[in-house]
Formats: sequence, C-alpha cells, structure tokens
Amino acid sequence: MVIGKGSRFSGKITIRGSNNKVLIGENCDFRGEILVKGKSQTVSFGDNSTTVGAYILCQENCDVHIGKWCMFSRDIEIRTTDAHSVIDRATGMRLNHPAPVTIGDHVWVGVGAIINKGSIVPSDSIVGAMSFVNSRFDEGGIILAGTPAKVVKSGITWHRSRKAEFSSEEMEHWKG
Repeated sequence: MVIGKGSRFSGKITIRGSNNKVLIGENCDFRGEILVKGKSQTVSFGDNSTTVGAYILCQENCDVHIGKWCMFSRDIEIRTTDAHSVIDRATGMRLNHPAPVTIGDHVWVGVGAIINKGSIVPSDSIVGAMSFVNSRFDEGGIILAGTPAKVVKSGITWHRSRKAEFSSEEMEHWKG
C-alpha cells in the first residue's frame, strides 16, 4: 500500500489475498472504503483526486484505475464484480463475468453514482448523480447520466470553482 506525499486517507482499507496493491497518488483526499479480495490486483487513485465518500470493491483478478484530478461526491460505489454468480440453468455457465473498471483523468462523479464492472469513463467527463454506469464510453468531454447511463451532453469540461466564465487556461488546468 502506498499513500502519496501530501495525501490524506480517512476510512478503511481491507486487503485479502496476495500480491495486491492499493496506490493513492499525491495530494489526494480519499474518504471511504477500499476492499481488495484475491491476488495480483491493483486499485489506483490518481494524483490530486478527491472523494467525499466512496466504496471500491476490487475482486476476481480485475483492477480499478482512477485517473488524476478526479472529484467524487458521496455514496459512490465502484466495483469489478457482482460478488455472486448468475447462472444459465440450461448450460450451468456463469453469465455475469467480472471486469476491470477504468476512470480517466479529470472525471467528476455525482452523488450516489455506481460504476460497475467493465465500465470505462473517459477523461474530462461527468457522471451525473444517481447514475448507473455499466458500459464503456470512448469519447471524452461528456456527461453520462441515467440508469443505465448514456451520453446526455458532449463538448463539456468542468472546474471546481463556481463562476460565470472561464478562460482556456482555467478549463485546461488539469492537463498541466
């Protein structure tokens, strides 16, 4: 486990298994819980990212990668598995396979959002409050919202400050 310079952690980290890693970058404020079960898995939380309250479940040999400059509200859940099996009765085969989760740089996740196994949220995007993300999105600069989440607006960026107008430099500050 590595917690970077200038970072704060408040919550709980549980690691069960072997060769697992939890990496929290520099200048982060992580509040929440991280549960890693299995072997050779990594949860990474990028530099300058913050959470008010997140639960991350990393299991079944799938990683969770969260980029730099992200901002997560409260009651956020990120998971690589359903933590149980759904089985086709005719074949006996499991239907709900685990998959890694990737969240790009500069992503804002609203209150109560769930980011499920196999999801990819591209850089410079927003996940709306109470949304359920369960698929891959490739185009950055989007707002994802709904259950299941879909693109509701594109061509956007966001900033932690609240004012009427932003310069190009302010909109791109996170890229520096």
